[in-house]
Amino acid sequence: MEKELPIYTDPDYGIEFIVDIQKFEFRERANPDNRYTLEDISDLGEEGYFFDHFDKSTGMTICIKPPQFVTLAPQQMAEKYNKAVEEILLLTDFELMVDQEVLTRRIKYGELPTIKIGDHIFYADARIDLLRPKDDFSSVGIRFDDLEDWYVEDKNVYAFPYDPKNYKIGDREWDKILDYPTDLIFVEIPHVRTLDPVGWNRRHGWREIEDLKETGLKLDFKAELVPWNKSGIDKLIWENRIKQPIREAVKERDKRKENKKGRKL
Repeated sequence: MEKELPIYTDPDYGIEFIVDIQKFEFRERANPDNRYTLEDISDLGEEGYFFDHFDKSTGMTICIKPPQFVTLAPQQMAEKYNKAVEEILLLTDFELMVDQEVLTRRIKYGELPTIKIGDHIFYADARIDLLRPKDDFSSVGIRFDDLEDWYVEDKNVYAFPYDPKNYKIGDREWDKILDYPTDLIFVEIPHVRTLDPVGWNRRHGWREIEDLKETGLKLDFKAELVPWNKSGIDKLIWENRIKQPIREAVKERDKRKENKKGRKL
C-alpha cells in the first residue's frame, strides 16, 4: 500500500516524496501527479540524485537532492533483489541495480549482446549500428537505422516483417499485398538502446556506464513472434482487396486502349 512506502523529506524545503522502489520513482506526497522516474532525474553516483521540482506553494522551481535508493529504502531494495539488508547497505545503487558480472563480460571482455530472431542468432552492436547474423557472412545484417521506420514508441520496440531466409527486413509492395506473406514472419525486438546500451553510449561519445540503471544490462534476448493477425496487417490487406478490382479495371482499360492504337504507318 502507498502509506507503507518509505518517505523522503527534503531537508531544505520540507517537501515529502514517496519512494517507490518498484517503479524507481519519487512522487510528491501532497501531489502524487508530480512524479520523477530514472528518466527524469540526474544521477550523482554515490551522492544520490537530483531533479528540479516546481513547488506550487511558493511558485519556485527548486533542486531536490535525495540520496541513493539503498539508503532511502534498504528493506525494499533487499526484497526486490533478494538479498539481506546487511548486504544491501554495503552496496551502491549501481552495484545492485546493474549486474556486475554481465557488465564485466560486456566491457572488459567485449562480449556483444545477442538476440534470437526466428531460428537465427544476431549480434547487437549499437556502436556500428548493426544487427549482425552470427556465423553467417553472406548477409550484412540489419541496420538499426533502417528499423526506425518500424519503431513503436509507446512500447519502445521495433515491430517489423522479417525475412528468415535472408536475415533482413521483409520487403514487399505493401500497397498491393492481398494475403499474409508465407515466407516472412512478424517480430518485435527491443530498441537499440535497450539491446546494447554500452555500445549506444560508445557511439554517442558518452561514458560506457551512462544510464545503465535506467536501461538495464543483458546479454541475451529473444524476439517476440507476433501472429500476422495481430500485426495490424489485416486492415492493409482489406484496403488492398477493395482497391484490387479498381486496379484490374484500370489495367484492362489501358490494355484495350493500347490495342486500339494499332500499327501506325
